[in-house]
Amino acid sequence: MGVTNPHNMTKLRKQRDLPVTLYRILLYLSRAKNKDENTRRIMRIERAVGIERKELKLHLISLENAGYIESATSNKKGRGGHIVTIYNINEPGKIIRGDIGRFVDLGIKMGYYPDDFFYLPSDI
Repeated sequence: MGVTNPHNMTKLRKQRDLPVTLYRILLYLSRAKNKDENTRRIMRIERAVGIERKELKLHLISLENAGYIESATSNKKGRGGHIVTIYNINEPGKIIRGDIGRFVDLGIKMGYYPDDFFYLPSDI
């Protein structure tokens, strides 16, 4: 069995992994920090980062439990009558976003990720 060349790993290139997923979530929350709180709802985050809502919810809960983001309930209700939750990145979240970003950048330089993995789908 030979060594696999990372440049021939097309499946890896099409599949988003955990560092990229977390980076995209934290990057979006960081960019949306000073915007209307409506932009930090799960529905908007889902559209901006391209991550399915059920998976996104799990990541948001984990990030909040780890202390990288904070959530707050809004006075508004969603279409299904549920209370709307707003997510915000905090200082530790900004720091870890930078660390993960450097890791993803290393992956790009080494050929594990294509360049567009570093950006949000809305950037492209």
